[in-house]
Amino acid sequence: MRRTSRTFRLTLSPAGMDLLIDSHCHLIRTTRCLLAWGTTLHVAVAHLDTVSTDVVIASLVELPTLGLSGDEVHFLGAPARLNEIASRIARRVSEHQPGRVVPEFRQIYIIALQQALTASADKLKIAFETIET
Repeated sequence: MRRTSRTFRLTLSPAGMDLLIDSHCHLIRTTRCLLAWGTTLHVAVAHLDTVSTDVVIASLVELPTLGLSGDEVHFLGAPARLNEIASRIARRVSEHQPGRVVPEFRQIYIIALQQALTASADKLKIAFETIET
């Protein structure tokens, strides 16, 4: 039997935690649904999967200067499928820039939350509908 969900670990700074909270509230306002924290991460990563590779790479380059990673450990439950989407994003980045270090999932999760926070309501709704199917 394959596990359909698992726990995902986020290591955030206080600013990173604020990003998670802001992204979560933005998604709730957009969907008008009360959602689990893991659903926010799942929707954010699903949305990031639709963002151009150039934008993802630019976000990865900028990430170390933003102070969003940290020592605060947070666990979010989400479908195991989230890893498949994050893997696809990491593969796309490494194929776009051969020789570049493959991004870590923790980096992908943070930039996904960043992109979700600035995404239009329509794009977030599409990502939300995508994970629902």
